Amino acid sequence: MYKAVISDLDGTLIAKGHYISPVTIDTIKKIMAKGIKFYIASGRSYEQIGYVTEQLDIKIPVIAANGARIFDGDGKLIYERGLNKEDSDAILNLDYRNIAKKSHLNIFSGNEWIITKGTAQDVFDRITNQVKVNFREVPETELKNLDILKIFYIGDHEELLKLEKEILKVTKGVNVIFVTDQCMEIMSKGANKGLAAKFLLEKENVKLEEAIAFGDGENDFELLTMVGKGYAMGNAIDRLKNLLPSDFEYVGKNMEDGEALKLQELFLKWIFLFVFCKEKKFLISPCKLLIKEIKIWEFFRLAVDN
Repeated sequence: MYKAVISDLDGTLIAKGHYISPVTIDTIKKIMAKGIKFYIASGRSYEQIGYVTEQLDIKIPVIAANGARIFDGDGKLIYERGLNKEDSDAILNLDYRNIAKKSHLNIFSGNEWIITKGTAQDVFDRITNQVKVNFREVPETELKNLDILKIFYIGDHEELLKLEKEILKVTKGVNVIFVTDQCMEIMSKGANKGLAAKFLLEKENVKLEEAIAFGDGENDFELLTMVGKGYAMGNAIDRLKNLLPSDFEYVGKNMEDGEALKLQELFLKWIFLFVFCKEKKFLISPCKLLIKEIKIWEFFRLAVDN
């Protein structure tokens, strides 16, 4: 029996923008009430993750910045691994605007989201419907003075692929990953969600093989393949699909509550029955049949046309 769930946010737990569906919220609360531990592992900063945990109304440890930072349930930083200065300086020395046209440079430093001065509106236009933004503009000449957790670029996929090649030429200790097709992130090789999950679970007295995980991006690869059982979302990006074994298990899309439905199947033992009654012209959806007791304990009727 699995004891813990580790979930990515964007494209996985979150249905749209920065909101979790009522079905998913209800499911998470029910599995936690049964003693299953629940954690979030995201590329977002701790502050941005907080917008989501507020909806769940729970205090839980979180993995932030794609594994570069871990916070306990009280918000205390317990782990950090950022880029080394040699690699970050080499990346910042690149003329990224000419390599990846119309791309935008972003940096996580501590809990801050940093962008280059004068690019706020461009960055805001690209990501405002996906995450809540609270960034600080810094002159490009001052970026090297920052302690950098990760560097990421937002832009067109084909242009970012060009930049990826140049970054790998001038660095030694980094991983370049795509969170989405339009967002490329550069992390320390020692920072990923899988290693962060291992560190966190050990502190929580849970074995890695006793956990399951859900994700949709290339940054979820280590997490999905290191835990006892990983599930890729139906909307996973191609870069992740190409890394995973051909027999890897996929669940429904994030917009279809894919994670919640799998959690219900694993931990709540529900069978969802959709019965169309032609005579009375209504749909019973869903009938929740408790497997052990073999009895229906809740159902809803939704009127439909024949």
